[in-house]
Amino acid sequence: MEDNYTGDMILIDRLSEFYPVNSWSWNEGEVVELDDIACAIHEGHPEESEPFGDTWKHPCMENKSTEWHIGRILYFIKHPEEIRDIEVDNLYSGDYIFPVPSIIDGNHRFMAAMWLQDQGKMGKVHCRYGGRMDLLDYLVGKTDVCPDE
Repeated sequence: MEDNYTGDMILIDRLSEFYPVNSWSWNEGEVVELDDIACAIHEGHPEESEPFGDTWKHPCMENKSTEWHIGRILYFIKHPEEIRDIEVDNLYSGDYIFPVPSIIDGNHRFMAAMWLQDQGKMGKVHCRYGGRMDLLDYLVGKTDVCPDE
């Protein structure tokens, strides 16, 4: 990508089509669903401001509890201006790039964006996209046709 690339505003509902369940898992066997986030907000669960998982700036040195991950999502819900720069690429095999987006960095941010969208408070999310342009056209809403090959 060029140095002057500032990212794209991707439709949350389009990107979430590729994640068919409204849940994520950071620890094996422990799933975080959007309903868990709603309960955590209602119960006053503390937010977590410590970054996690950026392999360059904040490498994962230890596992965090599922409660910690919920707190990280809550942080972004309460600070939506920080839901940006989600790194998205495409799945690939050998020389073939599939028209399937993959979040490289920003799962907590994206789950917060999904929750905010569910509440009618956010429709697009800022991403740094490095994949196929035909898929990007679909993700940003330039076309309603999702590439399938």
